[in-house]
Amino acid sequence: MTLMMMNHALLIGLILGTGVDVHIRPITGPTFQARWVGVEDDALLVQRDDQPERLPWSRLWEITPVAQAEAAGSLTSVWIELIDGSKLVADRYRVSNGVAEIRLIGGPELEIRTRSIRSVRFRDHSALPELTRQWEDIVSDRHAGDVVVIRRQESLDFLEGVLANVSDDVVIFELDGDAIEANRQRLDGLLYYHPLARQLPPRVCQLIDVSGARWMVQTFALDGANIRWTTPTGVSVTVPMDRIKRLDFSSGNTVWLSDLQPESVQRRSFVASQLPQERLDRLFGPRRDQSFTGGPMTLDGVAYSRGLALTSRTEITFRLTEDFRYFHAVAGIDDAVGDAGHVDLVISGDGRELLNRPVSGRDKAFPIELDISGIRRLTILVDFGEQMDIADHLNLCDARLIK
Repeated sequence: MTLMMMNHALLIGLILGTGVDVHIRPITGPTFQARWVGVEDDALLVQRDDQPERLPWSRLWEITPVAQAEAAGSLTSVWIELIDGSKLVADRYRVSNGVAEIRLIGGPELEIRTRSIRSVRFRDHSALPELTRQWEDIVSDRHAGDVVVIRRQESLDFLEGVLANVSDDVVIFELDGDAIEANRQRLDGLLYYHPLARQLPPRVCQLIDVSGARWMVQTFALDGANIRWTTPTGVSVTVPMDRIKRLDFSSGNTVWLSDLQPESVQRRSFVASQLPQERLDRLFGPRRDQSFTGGPMTLDGVAYSRGLALTSRTEITFRLTEDFRYFHAVAGIDDAVGDAGHVDLVISGDGRELLNRPVSGRDKAFPIELDISGIRRLTILVDFGEQMDIADHLNLCDARLIK
């Protein structure tokens, strides 16, 4: 790439030495460190090993800043959910004339119209699972108006009406035409009524900050040492980059294969056994998110917490009810069996062969990236290899479907 061809933002970043050092985890391949210097409409602009690179968002798993600030010491007193799914944590919440004034934990103060807010909770439920359940039930109910949620000792109750202004001490609530000043200390939270679902633009990623807030992000950009983003509801936020825990591009676009229920599993042993088939299936059937030793799946010294472990001969089929574009995994014989083990791995989509290769315990693990666009049934066959079924513990680590 010549300087004339280089993106303007990237060129400026390289010349001025600006940008932020980040760890980048792609969908396939190892995590690497680079200097993030800019953003395009659908890609990250980075410098790696003194070379400029353009990384499309569709190829990214997550980005983590190298330097991260400590979480602020202020105690969370308000938990806020926006209608786009963003979940904020704050220590101040006030409302005047339909506009909420929110001070984020360790972050800036924002003004957000209540038409973009789904719920506001004033009490911590982390040690009270029953109250958490009751809160979720109330939030998921269909209401005919705004709602104030009242804490009555160990249970929650609610009233429907119209929410007005909110101060640190009082919530103004209209009930049957009468304006009531509710003591905020007696309330568990508020729900805002939205009669019509708004059509919101899609998000490109989820941003998690060091306070634990989770933001749905429609657009984002670097601004010196700061990051600026906008949510699908139009809320704009700017904070120092070191306050970001990670940018997650996989959330909502990725499904772990181990989270799916197989449509069918068929397996047989190389040598007939006197054990009942049910017991054989328990011993040698597919393992989700663990190896056949009961610990994490390990390939080339790297432990993986997600994926499938399969013995030969196993054929497992998944029915795909959503539209996925790619299947990704890292494949190999588990480190626990050393150089032993040999299988033939065959992956098919709707009966069409997508991959067919032998896998040996003497080989290095290898990445799998398959185009599965339009496929409705994905079948994985781990067939007998050169050594029959001795130590045939194949791992499909980080196996996932990408939309």
